[in-house]
Amino acid sequence: MQSFCTRMILLTALLVSVGAGRSIADDKPEATTQPANKEPATTQPANDDRASSGESKVDAVLDKLERKGSDIKSLSCRLIYTFTTPGPIEGIVDTQEKIGSMYYVHTGQPRFLVHFTEKRADGVKNSDSEYYAFNGEWYIERNDRAKTVVRRQMARPGEKLDLFELGKGPFPLPFGRSREEILKHFEVKQKSFNIGATEKPIHLRCLPRPATDLAERYKYVDMIIDPKSDLPVKVICERAVDDSVIAVEFREIKESADIDANRFKVPTPTDFQESVEPLDKTEPGDAQP
Repeated sequence: MQSFCTRMILLTALLVSVGAGRSIADDKPEATTQPANKEPATTQPANDDRASSGESKVDAVLDKLERKGSDIKSLSCRLIYTFTTPGPIEGIVDTQEKIGSMYYVHTGQPRFLVHFTEKRADGVKNSDSEYYAFNGEWYIERNDRAKTVVRRQMARPGEKLDLFELGKGPFPLPFGRSREEILKHFEVKQKSFNIGATEKPIHLRCLPRPATDLAERYKYVDMIIDPKSDLPVKVICERAVDDSVIAVEFREIKESADIDANRFKVPTPTDFQESVEPLDKTEPGDAQP
């Protein structure tokens, strides 16, 4: 069973670089350095004293992802979520696949909905829905097969919370963040880099910095980026605890999508069991989800 934080770190990967948390960490990250006896692979402009990955092409891609995140206010797409677990025999794996849609809106506080409508595992297919939503205050999980709904309060009414701040937020992700913040928490390298007439995707590997919370969770986070849209079309990561690999693929991406605010409401059917988990010391009058 995946932990709540582990599930969320990939589910919020569905925000695909749309700048869900736009503030930069208060403490200024230290710039990465090259070994004294080794020339850097590329050089930065003389007037650019920001942190660098050591590769100007990688830095440029990270900057484009940040700018793209600032521009997009809403987005929708189809998605395929795959969870692969190594078996007891080398070469044998257990694969679970979920297919659904994602909707995202940023109007002050981000809101998103992930709705899975089809699941496949061990050759068996079922269509029981799963919902994962954040309405700006509450995070909601609904599982129609188990007939359960869990509502967790993440922010109080009117509170501005950077849910995705690396190293601090409950859903830390290297998307829509500044280059400096990403490089503070990850070493970013080009796994493959195809730019030119073929316009092949750009593949970046993000390695969590040693002795960090992210390093305890993940061995790597890979981003496959479309050079035309400057958006990730696939995110892959390997968990440190069991070598399981989680991949989220995004298809039919629509920017500036017209999304009804009611879509982010996840009702509780009458025959479902509901659990509500408010923040500690909730003030009287705080609204329920």
